[in-house]
Amino acid sequence: MIDDRSRHAGMPSGDSSPGLPTRAMAGIFFLVSAVLMFATESDYGVASDVGNYFYSSLRQLSWLQEFIQGLAAGDVVSVLSVENLDDHWRWMNIRLPHPPLSREISGISWLLFRDVLDPVTAYRVGVMLTFALLTAGCAAFTASVAGSSLAGIGAGMSVLTLPVLFAHGHLAHTDLFLAAFWFGSAACLFRWTEGARWRFLLMSGVLLGAAVSTKFTGLLAIPVLGLWILLRRPGRLIRATLVIASSALAVFFLTNPVLWVDPALGLADYFGAGFDRSEEPLNLLRTLYFGTFYAYRGPWHYPFVWTLIVVPPTILVAMFAGVPGRRYRLVVGFCLLNASVLYAALMLPSAPMHDGVRLILPAFPFFAVLAGLGTARITELLERLPAIRAHSSQPWLSVAVLALLFVPAAAAVVRTHPYQLSYINSLVGGVDGAERRGLEITNLKEILNRDVLNDLASFIPEGAVIDPGFLLEETCFAQTLGRAPASWVVETQWPSLIPDRPDLTLVCAGSTVRAPTVVDRDPAAPHFLLQYNRKAMWRPIDWAVDRRGDPPAYEISLEGAPLLRVYRLQ
Repeated sequence: MIDDRSRHAGMPSGDSSPGLPTRAMAGIFFLVSAVLMFATESDYGVASDVGNYFYSSLRQLSWLQEFIQGLAAGDVVSVLSVENLDDHWRWMNIRLPHPPLSREISGISWLLFRDVLDPVTAYRVGVMLTFALLTAGCAAFTASVAGSSLAGIGAGMSVLTLPVLFAHGHLAHTDLFLAAFWFGSAACLFRWTEGARWRFLLMSGVLLGAAVSTKFTGLLAIPVLGLWILLRRPGRLIRATLVIASSALAVFFLTNPVLWVDPALGLADYFGAGFDRSEEPLNLLRTLYFGTFYAYRGPWHYPFVWTLIVVPPTILVAMFAGVPGRRYRLVVGFCLLNASVLYAALMLPSAPMHDGVRLILPAFPFFAVLAGLGTARITELLERLPAIRAHSSQPWLSVAVLALLFVPAAAAVVRTHPYQLSYINSLVGGVDGAERRGLEITNLKEILNRDVLNDLASFIPEGAVIDPGFLLEETCFAQTLGRAPASWVVETQWPSLIPDRPDLTLVCAGSTVRAPTVVDRDPAAPHFLLQYNRKAMWRPIDWAVDRRGDPPAYEISLEGAPLLRVYRLQ
């Protein structure tokens, strides 16, 4: 077994830093992850709201250019006016309620790579590199705290072969950034409490600030860090709190220019996005859960069931194997504490509960750590078997355990590519079983990738009227990018989410930039209907076409379950 038993209970001693083998392992995981992300990036469509994130990033970059020019000219008064900040930093505030850091990272990524990559790929470089850092970080942290290279390899492999994490590593959303920053902050704090240098505490604060500056949910990391300091280093609670709080607040302030000029407005936006979200009609998304439609949030067991069904069974085995036992109890408790805070927060009536596990994605790196510990523990248990103990050396055992646990999981990633967000394990009968049991098998709208759009362009003629339904924003963005024919007439009627308001007619309007626009007329009769299989968002026309039972002109399915159907209506 690959193991370093020189450390008691897997804990680092003194100011020890990860050794050369651990750093080498982390570097290998980073390179492999980055290569896999870039090699598969073009297979993924643009996920829900990312088009709006992209336009928001461009506005932020425009403001930054104005700010730099103002500094050079000695006049930044107009640049820092509330009106100018409102236009650049609070654009579509209801639809984009999250703090700006994720859009800043993706925007800078686009700025740096726009001349050598296409716009979407350039915009995704930031999130892809963040995923690679998360993979390497999980591997290095687990190896260090467990004193086992095998545990580190298991943790890194878990991140790479968890379908939901692999897919999110390609999407310039908030969720992967939040998961990485939260995990990084927690891991650095854990290392500091077990004797690592003060720079780990400072880095914990910086990454906490990044988490809080990415999404309101990042605040949930604060009680975890505070409680852990109280339990492990109570004598340094005040000093540690000051270091973490000051560095986190600095990041939060520096990355949000609205706070520079109008702190009250900036904080109102921030806390309003967290506490008032359930009162905004545009946020009341419907979700389908075991055949029942729910508005905004499902029942209390929703996140627990979804967690169990999106993790490959062999990784579930490794996770549960990593929980018992005394050797790793400290890090196990830390991982469970982080995950428990997230699940407990979802029990609050104001918390959203939809989109599968997207809202609890920060728990998954901690599950990967547990799976890494489980990998080492399974190997240790097997070593005690008489048939295996008879051999003087068992390096093959570690390789065999890694293969048994992660080859099936890797096969699931490959089998569902590029629709890993729709992966569902055998606990409910796979994707087809989930569809039959009334679960949503797709929800983030990443279905319109380049291959699908090329297929559609091959049989939908120029000038055709298309009703994309729930995929309206993504279709408009595809036209802007040149991935969908600009001649398509894209129009849809959408039920009003505001009581006593008539249904809306929305069209893709604009020449250079195509964007959803409300018009005061009925939509044109469509030639083609794009039916995205998120039934909770279906309109009467979707249900009528489905009941009629006509064969679709085009279909994308996964394991026999439809993700997208295109119907020719006339």
